Amino acid sequence: SLPQQSLANVEELALRGRSLSLRPRSLVVLDNRVQRAYELRNKIRGWSFKNNNNDKDSVKYVASMIKEANQINLGFPELSILSKVHRNAEEWVDRANVALRSKISLHELETLVETGQKLPL
Repeated sequence: SLPQQSLANVEELALRGRSLSLRPRSLVVLDNRVQRAYELRNKIRGWSFKNNNNDKDSVKYVASMIKEANQINLGFPELSILSKVHRNAEEWVDRANVALRSKISLHELETLVETGQKLPL
């Protein structure tokens, strides 16, 4: 599932909270959440850069970043891109598993392999 709140909105909320004379626990939790989102965003950007250099990572690695994003529950553009890549990869894996268990034509198999080679994973 995609996050419900945007990172930018939560950053703005945290900034307003820092102007308070008190530092409530909820602000600390919010700041930690924003920090985790920054770290994840940097990890995704690093993955994207690495990917542009034709280094491929596993679907499991991307899935772990998606899981982390779901725990943080904040959205940002890089996450949307990663989610789409992950969804496409999962769909391809599902199709490949069906192909392994069934009889498909050579053309269908070639198309499946070509699609898989285009995935950044």
